[in-house]
Amino acid sequence: MKIRTVFFDLGNTLLYNQHLNSNSIRIACEKLAEAFQALNYPVHPNELAEKHFQNLMNYYNLREMDYIEHSADIILSHTLEEMGFSHVPEEHILKSLKAFYLSTEANWYLTEHAIETLELLQNQNFKIGLITNASYAEDIRQLLEKYHLEKYFQSVIISAETGYRKPRQEIFDLALYSLASSPTDSVMVGDSFMADIWGAYKKGMHTIWFNRYAVSSQLMLPLCKPDAVTSSLKKVPEIIKTFENIF
Repeated sequence: MKIRTVFFDLGNTLLYNQHLNSNSIRIACEKLAEAFQALNYPVHPNELAEKHFQNLMNYYNLREMDYIEHSADIILSHTLEEMGFSHVPEEHILKSLKAFYLSTEANWYLTEHAIETLELLQNQNFKIGLITNASYAEDIRQLLEKYHLEKYFQSVIISAETGYRKPRQEIFDLALYSLASSPTDSVMVGDSFMADIWGAYKKGMHTIWFNRYAVSSQLMLPLCKPDAVTSSLKKVPEIIKTFENIF
Protein backbone atom coordinates (compact mmCIF):
# COMPACT_ATOMS: atom_id res chain seq x y z
CA MET A 1 0.00 0.00 0.00
CA LYS A 2 1.45 3.35 -1.05
CA ILE A 3 1.17 6.08 1.59
CA ARG A 4 -0.03 9.31 -0.03
CA THR A 5 -1.05 11.55 2.89
CA VAL A 6 0.61 12.44 6.19
CA PHE A 7 -1.33 14.18 8.93
CA PHE A 8 0.45 15.82 11.85
CA ASP A 9 -0.67 16.96 15.25
CA LEU A 10 0.67 20.38 16.31
CA GLY A 11 1.05 20.71 20.09
CA ASN A 12 3.89 18.58 21.50
CA THR A 13 4.51 17.21 18.03
CA LEU A 14 5.62 19.91 15.58
CA LEU A 15 5.72 22.43 18.42
CA TYR A 16 6.36 21.72 22.08
CA ASN A 17 5.42 23.51 25.27
CA GLN A 18 7.28 22.81 28.50
CA HIS A 19 5.32 25.37 30.51
CA LEU A 20 1.70 24.55 29.69
CA ASN A 21 0.17 24.08 33.13
CA SER A 22 -2.40 25.65 35.41
CA ASN A 23 0.01 28.39 36.42
CA SER A 24 0.64 29.50 32.83
CA ILE A 25 -3.12 29.46 32.18
CA ARG A 26 -3.71 31.56 35.28
CA ILE A 27 -1.13 34.11 34.13
CA ALA A 28 -2.82 34.28 30.71
CA CYS A 29 -6.17 34.88 32.43
CA GLU A 30 -4.62 37.79 34.31
CA LYS A 31 -3.39 39.30 31.03
CA LEU A 32 -6.86 38.87 29.56
CA ALA A 33 -8.51 40.57 32.56
CA GLU A 34 -6.12 43.51 32.38
CA ALA A 35 -6.87 43.93 28.67
CA PHE A 36 -10.61 43.85 29.31
CA GLN A 37 -10.35 46.46 32.06
CA ALA A 38 -8.28 48.65 29.71
CA LEU A 39 -11.34 48.80 27.45
CA ASN A 40 -13.00 50.91 30.20
CA TYR A 41 -15.11 48.18 31.78
CA PRO A 42 -15.71 48.61 35.55
CA VAL A 43 -14.20 45.30 36.62
CA HIS A 44 -11.71 44.09 39.19
CA PRO A 45 -9.08 42.27 37.10
CA ASN A 46 -8.26 39.75 39.81
CA GLU A 47 -11.90 38.71 40.10
CA LEU A 48 -12.34 38.37 36.34
CA ALA A 49 -9.07 36.45 36.01
CA GLU A 50 -10.05 33.99 38.73
CA LYS A 51 -13.58 33.50 37.38
CA HIS A 52 -12.33 32.83 33.85
CA PHE A 53 -9.60 30.53 35.11
CA GLN A 54 -12.15 28.41 36.98
CA ASN A 55 -14.46 28.33 33.98
CA LEU A 56 -11.59 27.23 31.75
CA MET A 57 -10.57 24.46 34.13
CA ASN A 58 -14.16 23.20 34.25
CA TYR A 59 -14.42 23.35 30.48
CA TYR A 60 -11.11 21.57 29.93
CA ASN A 61 -12.33 18.72 32.12
CA LEU A 62 -15.68 18.55 30.33
CA ARG A 63 -14.24 18.44 26.82
CA GLU A 64 -12.09 15.45 27.75
CA MET A 65 -15.29 13.51 28.40
CA ASP A 66 -17.36 14.31 25.30
CA TYR A 67 -14.61 15.62 22.97
CA ILE A 68 -16.84 18.51 21.91
CA GLU A 69 -15.03 21.79 21.32
CA HIS A 70 -16.48 25.19 22.16
CA SER A 71 -14.49 28.13 20.89
CA ALA A 72 -12.60 30.40 23.27
CA ASP A 73 -14.80 33.40 22.51
CA ILE A 74 -17.89 31.50 23.65
CA ILE A 75 -16.22 30.50 26.93
CA LEU A 76 -15.10 34.09 27.57
CA SER A 77 -18.56 35.47 26.75
CA HIS A 78 -20.02 33.08 29.31
CA THR A 79 -17.53 34.28 31.95
CA LEU A 80 -18.31 37.92 31.21
CA GLU A 81 -22.04 37.30 31.48
CA GLU A 82 -21.48 35.75 34.90
CA MET A 83 -19.59 38.91 35.83
CA GLY A 84 -22.53 41.06 34.73
CA PHE A 85 -21.27 42.06 31.28
CA SER A 86 -23.77 41.02 28.62
CA HIS A 87 -23.62 41.75 24.89
CA VAL A 88 -19.93 42.64 24.91
CA PRO A 89 -18.90 43.65 21.36
CA GLU A 90 -17.00 40.99 19.43
CA GLU A 91 -14.12 43.42 18.97
CA HIS A 92 -13.63 43.61 22.75
CA ILE A 93 -13.86 39.83 23.10
CA LEU A 94 -11.15 39.38 20.47
CA LYS A 95 -8.87 42.02 21.99
CA SER A 96 -9.11 40.32 25.37
CA LEU A 97 -8.42 36.90 23.87
CA LYS A 98 -5.43 38.32 22.01
CA ALA A 99 -3.87 39.25 25.36
CA PHE A 100 -4.54 35.74 26.67
CA TYR A 101 -2.92 34.00 23.71
CA LEU A 102 0.03 36.37 23.45
CA SER A 103 0.90 35.07 26.89
CA THR A 104 0.53 31.37 26.07
CA GLU A 105 2.11 31.59 22.60
CA ALA A 106 5.39 32.67 24.15
CA ASN A 107 5.71 29.19 25.69
CA TRP A 108 5.66 27.29 22.39
CA TYR A 109 8.86 26.25 20.63
CA LEU A 110 9.63 24.54 17.34
CA THR A 111 10.39 20.85 17.70
CA GLU A 112 13.79 19.69 16.49
CA HIS A 113 13.74 18.47 12.85
CA ALA A 114 10.17 19.71 12.28
CA ILE A 115 10.99 21.93 9.31
CA GLU A 116 13.36 19.51 7.58
CA THR A 117 10.87 16.67 7.99
CA LEU A 118 8.02 18.68 6.49
CA GLU A 119 10.24 19.87 3.63
CA LEU A 120 11.38 16.32 2.86
CA LEU A 121 7.82 14.99 2.82
CA GLN A 122 6.71 17.91 0.66
CA ASN A 123 9.55 17.31 -1.80
CA GLN A 124 8.52 13.65 -1.95
CA ASN A 125 5.04 14.79 -3.06
CA PHE A 126 3.13 13.64 -0.01
CA LYS A 127 -0.06 15.49 0.76
CA ILE A 128 0.40 17.00 4.23
CA GLY A 129 -2.37 17.97 6.62
CA LEU A 130 -2.68 19.25 10.17
CA ILE A 131 -5.29 18.01 12.66
CA THR A 132 -5.11 19.84 15.96
CA ASN A 133 -7.20 20.18 19.11
CA ALA A 134 -7.44 23.84 20.07
CA SER A 135 -10.23 26.10 21.27
CA TYR A 136 -9.05 29.19 19.40
CA ALA A 137 -8.32 28.86 15.68
CA GLU A 138 -6.61 32.24 15.41
CA ASP A 139 -4.02 31.14 17.98
CA ILE A 140 -3.14 28.15 15.80
CA ARG A 141 -2.80 30.28 12.69
CA GLN A 142 -0.56 32.75 14.51
CA LEU A 143 1.69 29.92 15.69
CA LEU A 144 1.88 28.47 12.19
CA GLU A 145 2.82 31.87 10.81
CA LYS A 146 5.31 32.56 13.60
CA TYR A 147 7.24 29.37 12.87
CA HIS A 148 6.73 29.46 9.08
CA LEU A 149 4.82 26.18 9.05
CA GLU A 150 1.67 27.16 7.14
CA LYS A 151 3.25 26.70 3.69
CA TYR A 152 3.68 22.97 4.24
CA PHE A 153 0.01 22.16 4.83
CA GLN A 154 -2.57 21.61 2.15
CA SER A 155 -5.21 21.30 4.84
CA VAL A 156 -5.48 22.65 8.40
CA ILE A 157 -8.26 21.19 10.54
CA ILE A 158 -8.78 22.84 13.94
CA SER A 159 -11.24 21.52 16.50
CA ALA A 160 -12.45 25.05 17.32
CA GLU A 161 -13.79 25.29 13.76
CA THR A 162 -15.20 21.78 13.50
CA GLY A 163 -16.78 21.49 16.96
CA TYR A 164 -15.13 18.10 17.43
CA ARG A 165 -11.89 17.15 19.13
CA LYS A 166 -9.70 14.18 18.40
CA PRO A 167 -10.31 11.24 18.89
CA ARG A 168 -13.84 11.92 17.57
CA GLN A 169 -14.22 10.34 14.16
CA GLU A 170 -15.88 13.44 12.72
CA ILE A 171 -12.67 15.48 12.79
CA PHE A 172 -10.73 12.71 11.05
CA ASP A 173 -13.50 12.41 8.46
CA LEU A 174 -13.20 16.13 7.71
CA ALA A 175 -9.41 15.92 7.44
CA LEU A 176 -9.50 12.97 5.06
CA TYR A 177 -12.20 14.59 2.95
CA SER A 178 -10.26 17.86 2.75
CA LEU A 179 -7.37 16.08 1.01
CA ALA A 180 -9.43 13.52 -0.88
CA SER A 181 -7.57 10.81 1.01
CA SER A 182 -8.55 7.38 2.26
CA PRO A 183 -7.64 6.01 5.70
CA THR A 184 -5.57 3.17 4.26
CA ASP A 185 -3.19 5.49 2.39
CA SER A 186 -2.89 7.99 5.26
CA VAL A 187 -0.67 8.25 8.34
CA MET A 188 -1.29 10.17 11.57
CA VAL A 189 1.72 11.47 13.53
CA GLY A 190 1.06 12.73 17.04
CA ASP A 191 1.96 12.67 20.72
CA SER A 192 -1.40 11.88 22.34
CA PHE A 193 -2.18 8.19 22.52
CA MET A 194 -5.93 8.74 22.90
CA ALA A 195 -6.42 11.74 20.60
CA ASP A 196 -3.97 10.92 17.81
CA ILE A 197 -3.22 7.20 17.90
CA TRP A 198 -6.53 5.79 19.11
CA GLY A 199 -8.54 8.24 17.02
CA ALA A 200 -6.65 7.45 13.81
CA TYR A 201 -6.57 3.71 14.59
CA LYS A 202 -10.37 3.63 14.84
CA LYS A 203 -10.55 5.36 11.47
CA GLY A 204 -8.32 2.72 9.88
CA MET A 205 -5.33 5.00 9.39
CA HIS A 206 -1.70 4.11 9.95
CA THR A 207 -0.17 5.65 13.07
CA ILE A 208 3.19 6.93 14.28
CA TRP A 209 3.35 7.77 17.95
CA PHE A 210 5.77 10.66 18.48
CA ASN A 211 6.53 10.22 22.17
CA ARG A 212 9.31 12.75 22.77
CA TYR A 213 6.97 15.10 24.62
CA ALA A 214 4.18 12.65 25.34
CA VAL A 215 2.64 12.84 28.80
CA SER A 216 3.87 9.79 30.69
CA SER A 217 0.65 9.45 32.71
CA GLN A 218 -1.73 9.42 29.71
CA LEU A 219 -4.20 6.61 29.19
CA MET A 220 -2.96 3.70 27.09
CA LEU A 221 -5.21 1.12 25.44
CA PRO A 222 -3.71 -2.39 25.28
CA LEU A 223 -5.77 -3.36 22.21
CA CYS A 224 -4.49 -0.37 20.26
CA LYS A 225 -0.85 -0.38 19.25
CA PRO A 226 0.75 2.31 17.07
CA ASP A 227 2.32 1.04 13.88
CA ALA A 228 5.55 2.78 14.86
CA VAL A 229 7.00 4.76 17.77
CA THR A 230 9.68 7.42 17.57
CA SER A 231 11.12 10.22 19.66
CA SER A 232 12.55 12.00 16.60
CA LEU A 233 10.58 13.66 13.81
CA LYS A 234 13.57 13.08 11.58
CA LYS A 235 12.72 9.36 11.48
CA VAL A 236 9.15 9.88 10.25
CA PRO A 237 9.92 9.79 6.48
CA GLU A 238 11.92 6.57 6.74
CA ILE A 239 9.23 4.98 8.90
CA ILE A 240 6.66 5.82 6.23
CA LYS A 241 8.84 4.04 3.66
CA THR A 242 8.76 0.88 5.76
CA PHE A 243 4.95 1.07 5.85
CA GLU A 244 4.86 0.82 2.07
CA ASN A 245 6.75 -2.48 2.28
CA ILE A 246 4.67 -3.91 5.14
CA PHE A 247 1.08 -2.94 4.44
